[in-house]
Amino acid sequence: MKTLVTGATGFVGRHLVEALRNRDHSVRILIRNPQKAGDFSAEVETVTGDICDRAALEKAVDGRDVLYHCAAATAEATREEIHRVNLEGLRTLLEVVGASPGKRLVLMSGLNVLGTRNFHEGAEDLPCRKANEPHGDAKIDGERLALEYHRDHDVDLTILRPGLIYGVGDRHLLKLARAIRRGKFVFIGSRHNVVPLVEVSDMVQALMLAGETPRAAGRIYHITDGRPTTIGELVDCIADMLEVRRPKTVLPYFLPSLVCRLFELLRKKGPINRTALRFLGTSRYASIQRAREELGYAPRVEFHEGLEHIRPWLVQESNRNTHADQSDARPVASAGH
Repeated sequence: MKTLVTGATGFVGRHLVEALRNRDHSVRILIRNPQKAGDFSAEVETVTGDICDRAALEKAVDGRDVLYHCAAATAEATREEIHRVNLEGLRTLLEVVGASPGKRLVLMSGLNVLGTRNFHEGAEDLPCRKANEPHGDAKIDGERLALEYHRDHDVDLTILRPGLIYGVGDRHLLKLARAIRRGKFVFIGSRHNVVPLVEVSDMVQALMLAGETPRAAGRIYHITDGRPTTIGELVDCIADMLEVRRPKTVLPYFLPSLVCRLFELLRKKGPINRTALRFLGTSRYASIQRAREELGYAPRVEFHEGLEHIRPWLVQESNRNTHADQSDARPVASAGH
């Protein structure tokens, strides 16, 4: 199979490229920085260009069967950059794919499109909810745009909504670990809030299944490990790995929520942002029944096993001197999806 991966230099993209090559797929990648082409095997074909560059996209898409769209601006980017990459870049890609039928597009979105709220076994028919968070809100608009092209322009696509994807190289879990190591971490609302997790190899499995399953056209799937892991279990496990004291402090939800809104009004970076407020302060147990039944998705890595696998990397990296990254010094970790 001939595939294209955007965002190939990112955390998930690198793992996906490696998995596709291991299955002898013909892999092409779109990257902005040609100097990073050397990070990949000689068997990986490279097209240099920006996600908003139509000519580069046309060259990258030409002759490909399955397109994995993993490129996205992170939550730390400016509102303008998030809009440019996550919406205008997606629109350009959809236009190119719409003019070149016979291809499957797999779009990586996220569970954050469901907003800052609690849900238990939330399925794909749960309405999206904006939360005045540029990154999550852009994903909602991106999903609507993609489904519009599927409906009106016959673009064959599938949307995946992962929870927090972790593994070696993940910066979100690393920030959480650093906050725990420094004694800066506090719980919000409850230690029993469910956090949706998925180990990166399971995420890659879901991506490839979405690219290869005909019945997945036009469908949305939640992707996690299927387990109701609580934030307390996750934090305790990391603290034990780091051999530091387990955090105990639990703040009532209203307090960090009020602080978050206050700093937004002041247009300043505060001790907590909306991403962290959602990740730590809400309980989100997503159903993956649809992915199991329609894709044949079967998560293989539960979080204890996944964390044990990355223990050496997490312990080493969380202990590094990171004074240059002030976000890691906040009293609440800024990770979350």
